Amino acid sequence: MADTVLVIGASGKIGVPAILAARRVGYNVLAVIRNEQSQSKLLRHVGSQEGITFTYGDPTQEQDLVNVVDQVKAGKLPDFQHVFTAVGQLHLKGPIQSVDMETFHAMMTVNFEADFFAYRATIDYLLEKAGAKATFTILTGGLATMGYGGVNSIAAGALASLAAVMTFENLKTNVRVNEIHLSHIVTYDSEIEEKGAAVGSKASEFARVYEEILRREDIKASRISVADDSDIYELRIEDKLPSSKYLDVVKKDEKDLTEDDRRALSEIAAVFSL
Repeated sequence: MADTVLVIGASGKIGVPAILAARRVGYNVLAVIRNEQSQSKLLRHVGSQEGITFTYGDPTQEQDLVNVVDQVKAGKLPDFQHVFTAVGQLHLKGPIQSVDMETFHAMMTVNFEADFFAYRATIDYLLEKAGAKATFTILTGGLATMGYGGVNSIAAGALASLAAVMTFENLKTNVRVNEIHLSHIVTYDSEIEEKGAAVGSKASEFARVYEEILRREDIKASRISVADDSDIYELRIEDKLPSSKYLDVVKKDEKDLTEDDRRALSEIAAVFSL
């Protein structure tokens, strides 16, 4: 039986490429959408419902995502082995001191918390039920370092840190955690075909990045950076976590630890327990 990818943020300009990628590798899709309007929008951009199961949920509401997983466990929705999350909304107004706190909190919810909710709701299922090929892929944005995105830049920075924590905590699990770090414009194929575009890539082109992540089991604990079209066709892959003595020790299997390694780990544990 084919694997299934749970896509959160399915109808967006990044969710659509994820669905196209899943289809290309022969996987099915469980798409979380807000309403019938989102479903119709998604179908316009992917062409048909072939291989897609829809379920309704608001990704900014953690319980909605928990309910999706509960329905999977109950056999009401298909099992999934992969999660792709890309939830967001642009709010580029600034300067940030002029942004009221209600707007700030709303933007942090949709641009950061929703992806955190996606991880919290699904990771235990992936660890326990998804098997050796399980993956969790999160999209983060270049606005984190570009600085001109206002609240979006702040949320993007938090997402990049979230991706690091997820990566670290799954170094020795069955789940391949990867981050797609996007500093490039991606839009629906129809928009580019109808209006043209001076910059940016079609969703169908960008899909290749996630397709490669699904196909290649060697892509693990990685950041895949996409800054222009060339990065789509020759993936720019680097370790998500920096090189450090501590991480080198942590990555070792228990049987490979030396006495010095064990002492280092105990000293570090003592520091974090303070």
